[in-house]
Amino acid sequence: MPPYCLYEAWMLQALDTSLAPRTTSLIEAQAQIVGNNETYVVPDKFNVPQCRSAYGEPSPTDPYVFQVGPNISNQNASQVIRIMPGTSYKIRFVLYNSVNTQIAYTNWSQPFQTRALPPNPREMPTTFEGRSGGMVVITVLLSISMFMLLIGLAVTFGTPK
Repeated sequence: MPPYCLYEAWMLQALDTSLAPRTTSLIEAQAQIVGNNETYVVPDKFNVPQCRSAYGEPSPTDPYVFQVGPNISNQNASQVIRIMPGTSYKIRFVLYNSVNTQIAYTNWSQPFQTRALPPNPREMPTTFEGRSGGMVVITVLLSISMFMLLIGLAVTFGTPK
């Protein structure tokens, strides 16, 4: 079940649904680094969206796509860390009512790994290994043509009329 249907799942099991009206309930995203049992939370809580059918996955521009990062903090907000590239995380979602009482939560997700950093431009190879012979010839011819054009321009402006 997608996290945006957490409220509906709670409604089906709740004995007293007046504890958490949809308009005042919030969803919090929690994260764990794989291999570390400390739970981190996303600083902002999200409004509870309407549940959609299982057939229609939300697009990234919909208001019920939850963004986790770049900063997360531990549960008492005493330590803030950044989501690190190339690190494995697990996520779960927790439903809170208006008095900030936890009323439902999802299971932890399967571990997923964030993307690694892109290569540093300074570490890229500077040799002509990846260049085709034709590309090198065209570059040399264009450079010579530009040099000749600048010489011709200098001669044109430098000669008296």
